[in-house]
Amino acid sequence: MTDISLEEIITVQSALADSSRVRIIRLLLEGELCVCELMRVLCEPQSKVSRHLGILKRAGLVRCRREGTWMHYQIAPTLANPWQAALQSLSQVWDQSAEIQADLVRLRNATMQDTGESVCWR
Repeated sequence: MTDISLEEIITVQSALADSSRVRIIRLLLEGELCVCELMRVLCEPQSKVSRHLGILKRAGLVRCRREGTWMHYQIAPTLANPWQAALQSLSQVWDQSAEIQADLVRLRNATMQDTGESVCWR
């Protein structure tokens, strides 16, 4: 059994208590994304997306890696199994939101248009 502290529970739940961060987590459940891809899908400036990603990273929900000048984010692979299962369950609820559905459509459209180049350059 995984030992998850009450402090961790509060930290994670606080990180998820914002619509932009919920939208980011839901998009990252689809796979790794560059900050510029998140900006494009969310229609938000880099500063706002990066600030929210920082909060999610401090909560242990996401991990980043640098590729040249680009920062890529994904759901933290070291995230405890109960948290991973919780995010999958929550995504079923989040998917009932028209805003989340619109985000997913924009993400899929950007992915379908992708010719191997980053969508950051389009």
